[in-house]
Amino acid sequence: AIAYLAGGIGNKPGRTLTIRNSTDTLLFAHRGITLGYPENSREAILAAKKRGYKALEVDIRKTADGKFVLFHDENYSRLLGIDTAISQLTLKEIKEFNLIMDKDTTRSKVMTLDELLTEFRNDFIIYYDLKLKYFTDADELVLILETHDALKRSVIASTSAPLIFYLEYHYPILTTALEGFDTGKEWVYRFIPNNLKPDFLSGFASKIDEKQVEWLKKHDLLHTRIVYGVDSTNYNTMLTLGLKNMIIDHYPELVIP
Repeated sequence: AIAYLAGGIGNKPGRTLTIRNSTDTLLFAHRGITLGYPENSREAILAAKKRGYKALEVDIRKTADGKFVLFHDENYSRLLGIDTAISQLTLKEIKEFNLIMDKDTTRSKVMTLDELLTEFRNDFIIYYDLKLKYFTDADELVLILETHDALKRSVIASTSAPLIFYLEYHYPILTTALEGFDTGKEWVYRFIPNNLKPDFLSGFASKIDEKQVEWLKKHDLLHTRIVYGVDSTNYNTMLTLGLKNMIIDHYPELVIP
């Protein structure tokens, strides 16, 4: 009750993800461009840059020796052909393997967060899908982003509400996104203290409907909604609903705004 009263009610001051010379629509390349390149690889990210994407989504996990890497799965089986949990191998051990795509071994290696920031931090707004749940992991991630002077171009996202609340409380300068905000979850938002509210609300494109869109408009939150799971089959539908921030799987006919 004390935290709620201290945080206040209603909406927090809004933030937008703006880039010079961009339109209102902001497309995040989902794990880079994965047409011909392994997901979350340097090659996929470079392809997104060349295609003109202004924003990028990547997945963040941690190795056995505490290094942050761009990797989606909990296990290396699908992408490296090793039936081992990601937390069981060191970065040096991981770098001995090449990424697999469509069952073929590529020339790509698992990319580290430091490598990403060193090469691409000024090229994109980067949405970090944090697959870790510990507060200490969040602290370490923030420190790395700060060291690379990348905080202002970063969105830290998680399905863990406590983790997002922790980040909002300890690092109010950060931009955060609470994932899993699908239709039916609207009632949760009103009970979050104002100073702990995420800056953006993320969820599957398949789980948003006109009812939630109307709720977002009523509460002046439509600009905070990020949809993922967007591709050629539903991109125009999202535009029709008025959604501007999309994590999208690239397809050849797509024109980057």
